[in-house]
Amino acid sequence: MKLSKISRVAGREFASTAMTKGFIIGALIMPAAIGALMPLVILLTMSAQPPADSGTIYILDRSADVTDTLIERLSPENVEERWAENFDQAKDRAKSMLPAGEEKIEQGIASAKSIIKSPNFRTIPAGPDADIDELKREMQAQVAADGKAKGDIETVLAIVDIDADSTRKVNDDEGYGGFQLFLRPKLNDETVSEIRGSIRWSIRERRYANAGIDRTQVVEITDVDERDSQEITEDGEKKASTGITTFIIPMVSLILLLIASMTGGQYLLTTTVEEKSNRVVEVILSACSPMELMTGKILGQMFVGLSLLVVYSWLGVFALIYMERMDLISWSTIVLIFVFFILAYFMFASLMAAIGSAVNEMREAQSLMTPVILLMMVPYFFFMPVIRAPNSMLSTVTSFIPPISPFIMIMRIASNDPPPVWQTALVILVNAVAVVVFLWFAAKVFRVGLLMFGKPPNLRTLIKWVRMA
Repeated sequence: MKLSKISRVAGREFASTAMTKGFIIGALIMPAAIGALMPLVILLTMSAQPPADSGTIYILDRSADVTDTLIERLSPENVEERWAENFDQAKDRAKSMLPAGEEKIEQGIASAKSIIKSPNFRTIPAGPDADIDELKREMQAQVAADGKAKGDIETVLAIVDIDADSTRKVNDDEGYGGFQLFLRPKLNDETVSEIRGSIRWSIRERRYANAGIDRTQVVEITDVDERDSQEITEDGEKKASTGITTFIIPMVSLILLLIASMTGGQYLLTTTVEEKSNRVVEVILSACSPMELMTGKILGQMFVGLSLLVVYSWLGVFALIYMERMDLISWSTIVLIFVFFILAYFMFASLMAAIGSAVNEMREAQSLMTPVILLMMVPYFFFMPVIRAPNSMLSTVTSFIPPISPFIMIMRIASNDPPPVWQTALVILVNAVAVVVFLWFAAKVFRVGLLMFGKPPNLRTLIKWVRMA
């Protein structure tokens, strides 16, 4: 094979794919546009919030002990104060995760406060001897008439039925009673959570009081202040990665690898099928050999996938630098993403090239493509087990099974408990050998199938072609 012919084929393949308006718009401009429009989408999402619920809550307190506490808890000023506290807590959590975005977080929380309003309740004690069926009929009549919206204070939103023994035990052998809630349909989830939480809080408050326990003292005893966790590394201390940060880097690494590999492989399949169906391949083969054509096409589409990977990975790096969270990923991990992309791409591109050369049109390729696409989806199924236990037996074994091993391995490397260096080196060696095997298989099929027309082959026919070649 002549390197000059391979390079010309690769350059033509890259230019015909990456230099088109469709590719530039779809791969580069669209993600940038989505990123620019994200704040607008968030604003529109918040503005699309349903209006705050407003209405009446009937309290049927058979214990005659919870009503006053619950009325105070559900008063408009107390509800509004709790919602403001929840916004402040969300702001503090966001600042702890994104220290560099403090100003943006402040603006976002302020916008959310102005858009998302707390519900407004009017609480009416029904008395312990009230007829609950009559209260239900009133709510049912309102729902059937639909004449009063949820924004009307006279609309019955809920009926609270509190047991007689909810705050005092009947005897020591039995536990406390509880409550039952009857709700109007289609209430906001936040409204239901507010009502339920307030009832539980009020019942516990009365239980504490009846047992002679100071709630403030209980809160002080049970509330433990925790400062930001730190990890002790060889280079010193760094902020510990917990919660969402534990999953986001491995997930993004997996997605980047899949997108780059699938994009290059899909384009390779499409161009091969188009050239064969249009008989252009016969002209091309007059100037180069089948192996030079296949090699050039695979390398050309590899640079297409590589260009996507470079753009998206560096966008992620710039985002982490801006948010001052480069502690979440190391430069060695970024380098290994590119290494495993090349290995994964060559294996899947070999299969795509073989399929493209074996069929006459895209419709025929679907049946042969399905197993390959399903194979690329396998790493998704192992995402949670691998992230939770990167060095378990399952994670270790699957990281040595080509062609899914590059995807499994990059998740392990990007996790909080990366594998030993010797495993990474051994996986790269195993995949390099697998690449040679996949390319050998694709070369055999490509050489025979490129000029074969007629009925699309099955697996037995492909094996026969490999033997023929």
